[in-house]
Amino acid sequence: MQVDQSCERLRPFPLWLAKGISQSNAWTFMFANFAVIGTLAFLNVAQSYILTEHLQLAQDTQGTISGDLAFWNELIIILLASPFGILADRIGRRPIIVFSAIAIAAGFTIYAFATNIFDLTIGRIIYAVGAAAGSGMVATIGADYPQEASRGKMIGLSSVMNGLGVVVLSVALGQLPNVLRQGGMAPIEAGQWMMLLTAGFCVVAAVVFQMGLKGGVPATSKDRPTLSALIAVGFSAAKNPRVALSYAAAFTSRGDLVVVGVFVALWSVQAGTAAGLDSGEALKKGTIVFAISQTMALIWAPVMGWIMDKVNRVTAIIIAMALASLGYLGTALLDTPLDGPGIAVFMILGIGQISALITSQGLIGQETRDEDRGAVVGMFSLCGAIGILFATAIGGRLFDSWAPYAPFVVMGVANLGLLVAAIWVRLTSPGLILKPA
Repeated sequence: MQVDQSCERLRPFPLWLAKGISQSNAWTFMFANFAVIGTLAFLNVAQSYILTEHLQLAQDTQGTISGDLAFWNELIIILLASPFGILADRIGRRPIIVFSAIAIAAGFTIYAFATNIFDLTIGRIIYAVGAAAGSGMVATIGADYPQEASRGKMIGLSSVMNGLGVVVLSVALGQLPNVLRQGGMAPIEAGQWMMLLTAGFCVVAAVVFQMGLKGGVPATSKDRPTLSALIAVGFSAAKNPRVALSYAAAFTSRGDLVVVGVFVALWSVQAGTAAGLDSGEALKKGTIVFAISQTMALIWAPVMGWIMDKVNRVTAIIIAMALASLGYLGTALLDTPLDGPGIAVFMILGIGQISALITSQGLIGQETRDEDRGAVVGMFSLCGAIGILFATAIGGRLFDSWAPYAPFVVMGVANLGLLVAAIWVRLTSPGLILKPA
């Protein structure tokens, strides 16, 4: 594929940018991946502290409440993703992502002073509006900025920045209540400062986006398919068993992801306080477990990408689902996520989580035709969103009524079922057989 070398390159990488995109624009976009995705992940981590210290809710209700808040969050994202995309085509990407950072900051601010579930719900709704705008614009700008020959490299580097944002912000911000409480600050005040400093970071990010991202309206905008057209083409494409397998993998992999984000910190805080720790120290330990899991995902991602390019893509799904099943089902053996066995299980879980996500995206990319790609990928994303709704609605209730590991086990069973389906597809409809390079 030809590269236009009259355009700028994102140094020091061999990543060529589209016409009119500067290195400053591209590096600001990389910061957007770090900041937007990192702060979106952090709310679920911080929420466990708010439920325990600020609202002082009984532990046997926190799973349901956390799941419900995440459920409504995802529903708002589903409803607003397309309108924000249309608006971005009309007024440009930059004002939408700046707005997203401000809305996310407002959500964190409301959380800081919440005194009841209604306050949290309002904060979560405002935050979700920002999340819909921010996550959509990260994906859209990522498609705008590279030349076609460098699109894969842009996705890879963006994914690294996403992972770094999740790990760095979760660890750095998640330590704050413990640090502040050791300095003599009251528990609620420490939580408020944690949320307000995060909101301040979002405001700074909005200023950086305004200064560094390319302004204006895109020169060309493709028509976006209506929901009815997306569903019609998406269902038609599912006659291909490998596309159907991709849809199912999107359901499980996105559900996997949200279960880790919502319930690891909550389980850690509950297990820590039961062991005699204060909630700040328990949150600190929980963020470390979460960070270790996500760091393993970050390290394993290029390995799984290499494997995926060496084997049949359905075989890659089989490998990913085996790893994910092992990690998620392994949580049933744990009394707490905070000790050595817990950390080991969550390391495997992080590897399985990222494997499922990468291989599902790789298979759908291979199996879609150019003329149907927008609708089929849209249907793939819709299946992922449904997976999140399922995981949050069911997982939260099982967390309270069964055991803290219940949401993980449910997703482990789903991954195990998909493993069986993938083996069947591999035997009956393997598709493209890649030759090792």
